[in-house]
Amino acid sequence: MSTTDPGAQKREPLLDVFETPSNEEWKTEVERLLRGAPFAKKMFTKTLENITISPNYRGEDTRDLPGVDSAPGQWPYLRGTRPKAGWLVAQEILLPTAEEFNNALRSDLKRGQTAVNLVLDRAGLKGRDPDQAQTEDVGAHGTSIASLSDLMTALDGVHLEAAPLFVQAGSAALPVLGLLLALLKKRGASPADLRGCLGSDPAYGLAQMGKLPLELDRLYDELAVISRWAATHAPQLKTLPVHEDPWHDGGADSALSLGLTLASAVAKLRAMEERGIAPEQAAERVQFHLCMGSDFFMELSKVRALRVLWAQVLAAAGCPTKAAAANIHARTSRRVQTLLDAHVNMLRVTTQAMSAVLGGVDSLHVSPFDEVDSVPDEFSRRIARNVHLLLAHECHFDQVQDPAGGSWYVETLTHELGEKAWGYFQEIEKEGGIIAALEKGKVQEMVAAVVAKRTARLATRRDVLIGTNQFANPVEKARTPRVVDHALLQRKRGAAMTRQRTSGAHHEHRVVLGHLEKIITADQDALLDALVEAAAAGATLGELCGILRHDTNGVRAITPIPLRRDAEPFEQLRAQVTDLGEKNRVFACCLGDVARYMPRLDFTRGFFQAGGFTMVEEGFYTEASAAAEAAAASGAPTVVLVGLDGTYEELAGPVVDKLSAGDGAPRIILAGGAPEVIADLESRGLDRSINLRSDVLDVLGVIGAHPLHRRLAAVPARALRHHVRDPALDRAPVRRFQYRRGKQRLLPAQPGGGPEGSVRGLRSGHPPRLRQRPPARHRRCG
Repeated sequence: MSTTDPGAQKREPLLDVFETPSNEEWKTEVERLLRGAPFAKKMFTKTLENITISPNYRGEDTRDLPGVDSAPGQWPYLRGTRPKAGWLVAQEILLPTAEEFNNALRSDLKRGQTAVNLVLDRAGLKGRDPDQAQTEDVGAHGTSIASLSDLMTALDGVHLEAAPLFVQAGSAALPVLGLLLALLKKRGASPADLRGCLGSDPAYGLAQMGKLPLELDRLYDELAVISRWAATHAPQLKTLPVHEDPWHDGGADSALSLGLTLASAVAKLRAMEERGIAPEQAAERVQFHLCMGSDFFMELSKVRALRVLWAQVLAAAGCPTKAAAANIHARTSRRVQTLLDAHVNMLRVTTQAMSAVLGGVDSLHVSPFDEVDSVPDEFSRRIARNVHLLLAHECHFDQVQDPAGGSWYVETLTHELGEKAWGYFQEIEKEGGIIAALEKGKVQEMVAAVVAKRTARLATRRDVLIGTNQFANPVEKARTPRVVDHALLQRKRGAAMTRQRTSGAHHEHRVVLGHLEKIITADQDALLDALVEAAAAGATLGELCGILRHDTNGVRAITPIPLRRDAEPFEQLRAQVTDLGEKNRVFACCLGDVARYMPRLDFTRGFFQAGGFTMVEEGFYTEASAAAEAAAASGAPTVVLVGLDGTYEELAGPVVDKLSAGDGAPRIILAGGAPEVIADLESRGLDRSINLRSDVLDVLGVIGAHPLHRRLAAVPARALRHHVRDPALDRAPVRRFQYRRGKQRLLPAQPGGGPEGSVRGLRSGHPPRLRQRPPARHRRCG
């Protein structure tokens, strides 16, 4: 027995023991294993962003990439803006009344939530009181807040000095700030402790709604008032949110949506500089709002790339490095959520949240699984909130900053995604900026082109939605969604607003009217004070917005970019097929040895179940006569032949002959098959064949629209697409983009001394004063 201390023996590094194979040696071995299959076709993957994913990444791939050697907290912030990991649990609570919101918020703050995230309903986002708004807007996708009393109720018992406050107020941001400051004044609290974000994103509102409720210049004027006030009185409060939502939700890929988001941020910098706020000061007020999709590494890289791109823009503008640290709030994607098999959404948001956390976001909202069609209840909110807690306390992701950093794959993908996004950003800048590009329809064209590609990939199931276009649950029971009774809520909220306006002494109304009149004549410096005084006296949100924007002449309209959920065409098809009843049955006529045709049967079953059809499987047949008799006896309007190509040559012809003879013959479909076999069977009565490249929506849409129609060929698939698709998608032009790697490097300059680049003229312009509004009569009555 040896007495030598093993620890005293010299050990060689493990990797030094083995010789590192070259890339060519690795490729040669892979080609041998592929047995003649084309290497490029089998081993490389092209993403929707037109980025090619390699099967193998090596150290030399990242050796010359900018920023890879930086540490967290160092410019260009590739690895994060701070040395310490962690994020705020900023869950939205989409309950319609202030009372419900407050009860849920106080409960959730005791159970892991660390920030307040208040989303105004659609009426509030438009600056309208409940009794003056459209019925469907009251309580829609947010909380009805219309007065100081409502805000006090919503935030009762919440210590804003301890919990950051995120308020999504849309174009009503300035009046809502007036309400918030009136609340703080009533509490005797200081606004200096405010953290979080309160502002608006004009590009977001314009793209989503197609029209702003006031002129763009006025909205930027109001944002300048908020930002200038925050710089002095609430330095930790962000006032210039920049949303990725309209581009991501509209269907753009990660590169395009990132480029459009960057263009929107630059538009804000320019608008603020025109109003006397320098780019470095405006940059400190910016907060990015990203949407996290399901492509795990792509979305993780998107967060990292945004920080580098923002540092690049601010370096070109001559801003100091500290101002270039991007603050990022993220939410899980609305676009990829599904109504079908909705509990799968719990799994989707988990991977999306991981992408956000590993990418280094500062705050995060994880969507409840039923957010698409329901008001989330305590259970769905708790499950979503627990995703944060699991990632932090069980996975310990709050202990490690940028754990993906240094990965050759992630670093390369981050760089390539950033270059693609930078190209889109430059393209938008050539159009005159994001607003001009929206008005010209350029952005809509770019997004529509990606939507067409994405829809085709989903329809052919190249891209998978679990439970929707793959692995659908054929026995799924429809859920009963929890919805807001908008009419009832409007009556209740409207009555409360009417009482607030008409109750009280005549003197009190004169005081409110006097404060509202002051708002009209106030200059930029006194405007916010006048709003606070009016809010404290009892003015409503609608009154404050109305007095600020009584003249909406000059408001321009564009074609909006609507939310397009990936699953919607399949959900529409499933609903259509469900209505068919017994007519939605498909008989699987299995030919030959069951052990050999099973993979093709699995494909066929998944193909039809994606459309909600009921598969009838009664066995397998080795004789054509028995197969034809069983198919006819089933009474199913559609019969699909399933077997191996060799079996089709022997049995499929006689089966088709028997089934297609006479009246009332079923529709006959072949799963797979060689081209010459398909041609022969079509001449004998086969309607069509399906394979891995078949468009599920086209094929099943025709069957669903005409379940008893004899021949598929008689009804062109494209003519029936309106049954399962948004017509706008078919009208949208499909553009073929040419992607070229430009000479511009991802990081063209060190901060403070770089060329102007694509933000030329950022530091030009003179700050105008807020316009003086002409006096207007204001009636304070119900």
